[in-house]
Parts: sequence; C-alpha cells; structure tokens
Amino acid sequence: MKFTTLDGERIVFAGGVRTPIGQAGKSLSDIPSAELGYRVTEEIFKRTKVSKEIIDGVVAGEISQSMRAPNVARVVSVRANLPLPASAITVANNCVSGFEALLDASRRVMIGEGKFYLAMGMESMSQGPFVIEGAKGNSKTATVEKLKANWANALEMGVDVIDSIDEGLNDPIRKLNMAATGEVVAQKYGLTKKELDDYAHASYKKAHDAIKAGKYKPYQVPVKLTDGSLLEDDEYIMTKEGMVQNPGRFDKAGPIYDSKFMGTIKEFYEKYGEWIGREYKEGESKAAVTLFNACPRSDGAGAMFVTTESEAKRLGLPIQAVLKGWGMYGVDPSVMGVGMAFAMNKAIVESGLKFQDVNFFEVHEAFAATALGTMREIKKSYGFDMEAANKEGKVNPHGGTLALGHPLGATGLRVMLNMIMDFDQFPNSKYAAGCICAGGGVAGAIVIERP
Repeated sequence: MKFTTLDGERIVFAGGVRTPIGQAGKSLSDIPSAELGYRVTEEIFKRTKVSKEIIDGVVAGEISQSMRAPNVARVVSVRANLPLPASAITVANNCVSGFEALLDASRRVMIGEGKFYLAMGMESMSQGPFVIEGAKGNSKTATVEKLKANWANALEMGVDVIDSIDEGLNDPIRKLNMAATGEVVAQKYGLTKKELDDYAHASYKKAHDAIKAGKYKPYQVPVKLTDGSLLEDDEYIMTKEGMVQNPGRFDKAGPIYDSKFMGTIKEFYEKYGEWIGREYKEGESKAAVTLFNACPRSDGAGAMFVTTESEAKRLGLPIQAVLKGWGMYGVDPSVMGVGMAFAMNKAIVESGLKFQDVNFFEVHEAFAATALGTMREIKKSYGFDMEAANKEGKVNPHGGTLALGHPLGATGLRVMLNMIMDFDQFPNSKYAAGCICAGGGVAGAIVIERP
C-alpha cells in the first residue's frame, strides 16, 4: 500500500500538542472532555499561527462521548470558530481511537477529500456517567419525573444503575475485564510479578526523569483549573516519586487475582484457562497483575495537524513527522494486549521496513503484562528481540502509559507525540514505531519517519 496522496505527496504531522494527563478523580475531573479538546484546539492554532480558515475537516477520537457534546469533533469545531463547511467526525475504536483519528484524517488527505485536517483525541474518565437501565419499561419510572418521584424504590422496580466506565472495561463476548486480559497474557507468556513490577518501575523512572528534565514541556499546554491553579505536568507519576526512589514499594501491592475480592489464581485458571493455553500448576502458577503494574485511569486531550508535505511547506509549518505506514490487526479479546505485536509487524512491513530499521518503539502500557507479552510475541513470531531493544533504551525511552496515564481516546495523540519526542531527543534517529492495544482485540500501529 502507498501511504501518499494519489499524486505521490507524502502525508505529514505538525503542530502536535497535548494537555498534561490528569489522574481520574483529581485535577482535571471537573473539566469535560469537550473543554479539554477545545483548549488544545485553540493552543495548536495559537502556536502555529495557521489560519483557521484553511481547515477542511476535524476528526476526533473519543470513547465515552458525552450526551452534552454529541459528535465532539463538530462541537469543538463550531466553538473554536473553524469553518462551518468543514467536515467533522468522531471515531471510536476503544483505546486506538486517537490513532484512528490521525489515520482517518490521513486517509481523507490521501484520497483528496481535503488538504488540511485537525486530528484530536480526548477523554474524561472522571466524568464517565452512571447509566440507568430498565426504567423506561416500567410505567412508574418511564419518565425522568416519574423516576425521581419513585427513586427510593426504583431498584426494587427493576431499575439498575451501572458505572459506564467499569462496564466499558469489560469485554461483552469473552466476559472478562481488561485487568483479567492482562493476567491472561501474564500467565500465557509465563511472566512473573517481579518482571512486571521491574518493568513498571522502569517506566515510572523514565517518565519521572523526563518530566523533571523538562523534556515534555514543548509538547504540552498547561491547563488552568477551576481554582485558578495550573496543571503543568502529568499528574499520576508526580504523585509516585516515592515509588520511583524506592522500587521495593511495588512488592507491597498484592496481585489482583489472588485476593479475597477476586478469588485465587487457581480459580482464575478455571474460568479463563482456555485462553491462557496452559494448565494451572500448584505452587508454580502465581498471579502477577497488580494495581501498580497496571495503568491508571486518566483525563486529557491532544491535537495535531494532518496535511501534505507541500502544503505544510507552503504555510511555513514545521513538520514534526512524515507518515511512513500503519497497520491494524485483531486478536481474540481475551489476549487483546498482544495484538500490538501483530499490528506493529503489519505496520513495519507495510512501510517497507524491518524491525531492525526502526530506531525507537513506543509501546502502549495498558499493563506491564501486555507490553512485555507483546515483546515476547514479537520475538516468537518475527525473531526480533524487543526486550533486548528495551534494555538498550529503544523502547519508551521517556516512560509510557503505566506512568503517564491512559486518557483512552487521547492516548494515540500522546503516543504519537512521544514518537516525535524521540526524534527531537535523538537527532540520529530516522524511524519510530508506536503501537496501542484496545479492548475487543483490535490493535493499531503507526510508523513515522523523520522529516
């Protein structure tokens, strides 16, 4: 496949910026995702001095769209005074949504639908609503007024209240949540809690050190909070400095699937053994996934321009990266995390490259288990030792999702900016590849080239 326009023009990314990532329930919790998207939109035009009038369309990635901002791409577009004739669409591909926004915009430029697009990603996990089910089927709770009047007895009348975020993190087909998919992968690839904790600590330290050194500053816009203060750095990792300094604290977190709340690892095998692909062994099979080697819930947004190389040059817009190729690949939902291995390979092959040609890899860390499982699958299926590359500093050199956070629809923009950051920090690098897994098993990967 040719990742160019019909007349051979290369697709480029420019102007990328994001908010610091907030920890769910904390600094950004009272700011709607549409507001975060609006703020990065205003910032990207302010920084680049590009006229809003040239925008042909807006593509936004978001999973939990608010009923108050249906098609958030259009809501932000109109609020930001972008051209009313410009197209606007919101895409949802679970955690790959931010990548999907970049790729959908790229496709539109490739086929000539337009020349200049704004791609965004945003999410407020803090504001994921409670959903009321079963009310409209009962005459006593069928309207909002009736439901409120009978609220005290609503549950007895068959009304159910569901946390949309918790429910959204469950796979409806395989009947397991995202943390369980991480444990399935840990057991399938023989990963121990110590390996996952060591990996998580490394991610924490790399991110913390990069933030302290100011390496993320050029790619971020501080967010003014409702109390007048500013969120200037990714929030979660800056509250975990003690764990960066003392990795022994990871030992204190017990495995999720060997607890009084979630049962034993033996019971886990009994439920999900067919997806693990190996038998439980008494005394040997031990749970590995904990809250600290899993990513935190987060809020945030990011934005980036997608256009042709000649259009960027005509506008005097500094190009951050050239699109080299991409790949989407689905695996069984039970092992959704390792879909990244196959998507990464597909993207690299479609780009006309080999793993050895790529200088830096940005691997999404929904769980340490899925990141390491992906690396082991890449070695098994494609012969490239990404764990060795990780030890050489070529994987997530400035930390990853475990430390920075995972604002779902915005993570694709964050990963892309980390790839661009790799170019900026390592001048001799030429190619970077990023991959993200998603609930349901469809993973995505993008390869970029230094401009």
